[in-house]
Amino acid sequence: MTHPNFRLAIASLSLLSLADVNGQCHADLNGNHMVDNHDLLILLADYGQTCEDAGWHDPILSEIHYNPSTQQGSDSDHEFLELTNLHPFDLHVGGWSVADGIDCAFPPDTWIEAGGHLVVANNPDTLDALVPDFTPVLGWSGASGLHNSGETLRLIRPDGSVAQTVTYSDTNGWPEDADGGGASLEWLGMPHNNAMSTSWVASSALGGSPGLPNSTWAD
Repeated sequence: MTHPNFRLAIASLSLLSLADVNGQCHADLNGNHMVDNHDLLILLADYGQTCEDAGWHDPILSEIHYNPSTQQGSDSDHEFLELTNLHPFDLHVGGWSVADGIDCAFPPDTWIEAGGHLVVANNPDTLDALVPDFTPVLGWSGASGLHNSGETLRLIRPDGSVAQTVTYSDTNGWPEDADGGGASLEWLGMPHNNAMSTSWVASSALGGSPGLPNSTWAD
């Protein structure tokens, strides 16, 4: 028997698929210029929410490698951030950006696969050899890197609103092994708030787990 919510979602998509007078397809919820199963999953994910709660489907800042060990190599080659898409549909993140500690604007056609990752690196060539195929690797602008003593990182939506703010540190309860000891900072996963130091641990893998599920999630 088909679930009534599923029937409602199908009916809603059928109605929304009509283009308006300007030719815009309202049912293309993820912006890939096609009404497909991903749009249905987005609609189901938002079912029952108010319009204030639904809308943006954010990736999560899930890993920070701010002070690689000398065993791994230079900071300029191995520093990175990782974003994770926890949703069961691909996320369009073109027009998003990372700001404050570093600056990186995501190109218009940037996507994170369902359950996948995106890596922002100081040296994209080095990280591109470490992450799985089809994982986007973007470089941040300028010559500055992640501060070894800590700083603030903000994930910015295309409309300028702030999706997340994480202020990491090498003190105040943040894992010591990530400060030059070979580990990265890894977010513990849902439902932990990634703005809190207690939601982060040192990776169990040297150099962290860029583009992969966090090494500590298996624990």
